[in-house]
Amino acid sequence: MTEDLPILVTGGSGKLAGLIIEELLKRGLPPQQLITTTRSPERLEQLAAQGIQVRAADHDKPETLVDAFRGARRMLLISGTPEAFIAGVRVQQHKAAIAAAIEAGVSHLFYTSAPHADPDTLADAHIDHWETEEAIKASGAKWTALRHWEWPDWHLEHHWRHAVDSGVFYAATAQGRISHVSREDTAAADAGALLSDSSANKTFDITGPKALTAEDIWRALCEVSGKKIELAMVEPDELAEKLLEAGSHPETVPIFAMMATAIREGWYDGVSDDAETLAGRPRKTITQWLETALPEVLSRPPRGPWD
Repeated sequence: MTEDLPILVTGGSGKLAGLIIEELLKRGLPPQQLITTTRSPERLEQLAAQGIQVRAADHDKPETLVDAFRGARRMLLISGTPEAFIAGVRVQQHKAAIAAAIEAGVSHLFYTSAPHADPDTLADAHIDHWETEEAIKASGAKWTALRHWEWPDWHLEHHWRHAVDSGVFYAATAQGRISHVSREDTAAADAGALLSDSSANKTFDITGPKALTAEDIWRALCEVSGKKIELAMVEPDELAEKLLEAGSHPETVPIFAMMATAIREGWYDGVSDDAETLAGRPRKTITQWLETALPEVLSRPPRGPWD
């Protein structure tokens, strides 16, 4: 795939980008064939010291993007943050980046999308992902949609930890299922796609090994924490109030309520082997992931709403 190099990864200061870059280097990609863009190049001096090209780019300033992307052949556009969706700017950032990539000569665009990206989705934020996928397909470049199912990190930070602390796990998903996949497993799959000779014009569903009901998650929390936790099933319109009582952040509870409705209707359900095929390794189960993540989260105060 020499003709498809260099590879560019946007959002280089973010956790996901850092893991993807680490995976690409582990798999033998020469640092000189890797570009990453960020608003804060000074934060990535360690990467630059390895020979990676670190470039300044701000998706709110489209005029910075063409030069930042120039020379790359494959580019992974990492989707913007949830607060950018709420502010109504994320899809505009994505479209500006796509246009700049085409002008810069990028021939293959990869995108970190979301499950069941669709204009009629009940998971509101996924509309942005659908619009971005459509814009990439219309750009004329080769495309790859990497549909990241759902990381458990945010749920643990802003929902599950409070269930462990309070002794009550509130859920409003009924028998709906969600396919949590760890950020590390996601990054390994993304890296595999970026290095693949057969990923063009395809959609990959990056899921966990099992679609989980609220009861599955509750049982894993009880097992890993060693605590007796009550499972309390409520309706979606009750969930926000209950989560506030348990200690969740006020800015996150409406998102959990929205997601509960979407999970009930199947928008987060689904299991695929794509992640293991691309990563070349098994995925962690939710219990395996919690064994490492839960003690770390419980050892410190809660983080901000979008951390």
